[in-house]
Amino acid sequence: MSKPSIDFSTLLAVSVHDMKNSLGLLVQQLEDAASKVPDTETQGELAHMHYEAQRINTNLVQLLALYRQQDSLQIESEKTYLDEVVEELVMNNRFYSESRSITLTADIADDIFFVGDRALITQVLNDVFINAMRYTADKLIIKAKRVADRGCSITIEDNGPGYPDSLLALNDLQPRYLDMEGSRTGLGLYFARLIAEAHKYKGQHGYIKLENSSSLGGSRFTLYLP
Repeated sequence: MSKPSIDFSTLLAVSVHDMKNSLGLLVQQLEDAASKVPDTETQGELAHMHYEAQRINTNLVQLLALYRQQDSLQIESEKTYLDEVVEELVMNNRFYSESRSITLTADIADDIFFVGDRALITQVLNDVFINAMRYTADKLIIKAKRVADRGCSITIEDNGPGYPDSLLALNDLQPRYLDMEGSRTGLGLYFARLIAEAHKYKGQHGYIKLENSSSLGGSRFTLYLP
């Protein structure tokens, strides 16, 4: 009798999905536990655990999305107002930002929108946002402006040490580049580049840009959607 074959691709996808759900529950439990602990130092430790769990959860969501659409990225187009996305972003990450006393500023008019995949764009911005919270000194600014008839650009700026040269170099490399030797693989940026470029309109496609020219003196991430 031949041994049953194992579909490792499906097994991996199911495992990632289960881990993602468990981490989501862990994140919520950490928030609940912190609200019951009066000790500031312990709250800070729980906030750091919360951040790491969020980061792992984000990577798993990205891997699952890439696996499901590995042949071709399918974009669901819908009109989405950016102020709603950013409000959700800030609320979901308030626990960590407040624990680090980060001042958050949003400069987004309520009439700025994009036409594209809300879930994927939200995931891209969330990944950038939680990393900016990790490396900033104490300030974050999210800005958005209208570009052309329906396009827009979104920037996330901080007053941290800025992007290292290894990440700035990704601006000029192919989107499928991953530095597996470094401590940061660039998976989030790889995901962001693919999502941005999958958004197309009238011969233009989206893109991302990394800079160390923030108005706050740190890093600046820009996402452009046509």
